[in-house]
Amino acid sequence: MEFKKITLSDRDKLLPFLQKNDELTCEISFINLLLWQPLYNNCFCIENDILYLKSYDEQIETYSLPFGDMKTGVENIIAHSGNPYPTFWAQAGARFDEFVGLYGDRYDIIESRNEFDYIYNSSDLINLSGKKYHSKRNHISAFSKQFDWHYEAITADNIDKVRECADIWYSQSSDKMDDELKCEMQGVYMMLDNMSALHLCGGAIVVDDKIVAFTLGSAINKSVYNIHIEKAIEGFEAAYTVINREFAAHNCENYKYINREDDLGLEGLRKSKLSYKPQIILPKYVLTKKEKL
Repeated sequence: MEFKKITLSDRDKLLPFLQKNDELTCEISFINLLLWQPLYNNCFCIENDILYLKSYDEQIETYSLPFGDMKTGVENIIAHSGNPYPTFWAQAGARFDEFVGLYGDRYDIIESRNEFDYIYNSSDLINLSGKKYHSKRNHISAFSKQFDWHYEAITADNIDKVRECADIWYSQSSDKMDDELKCEMQGVYMMLDNMSALHLCGGAIVVDDKIVAFTLGSAINKSVYNIHIEKAIEGFEAAYTVINREFAAHNCENYKYINREDDLGLEGLRKSKLSYKPQIILPKYVLTKKEKL
């Protein structure tokens, strides 16, 4: 098995495998695999109609569950790694259920709560109806009273202003600039430079001809839309609520779910994502050799 770094040109090779099982997780988004490649060294191998994904940090290898024949795939990973119990990274879904059925007696299944996906009914985020979204409607109303704003799709005509908004946001966040945020920043500019090739859509909130918030998203499959990035600059924090609703209304009506990814274990972000009342909080797991095997 020969693994190679995931690059933009690999999209059409990987998508047929990634979308086959109609899973809900953002982990099967090609854009996420590409965006985080520099940080996690995401790489892939396709052999005999099975897709293998691997990441590594300081030479510690972690494999995704194979896309294709599970038993053959796992046995091939064992042979390739030279480890009878390679470490796997998994998400709730069809492949996880199949793996547990085959190998559950060999592995400890450890929840990784900070990486759980927050998944919402699209109709909820589009309409913000009912008592549970009263505060969200109030945020939008207050923002509308304070600012004369409008929504724009990201196009060639305004993409330079979106880049300026990104520049401002990352400059304002310079005190938090760790390796993860640096990778995200590079990924945002990569996405803006390749929106057509990646089949990305974007939206922006404009105040006084200045973009103060933007978001980027793409379809995971026919049922789930993934929000990759959402930013609002200082002084316009309520624009997060506005861009959330506006982008969903303009782009997600034909999808059952919207996946807004994880909370990184950040208390404020977790509180915010819970406040939108997710329909599903999707578990993710580290699978390691059972201690008492």
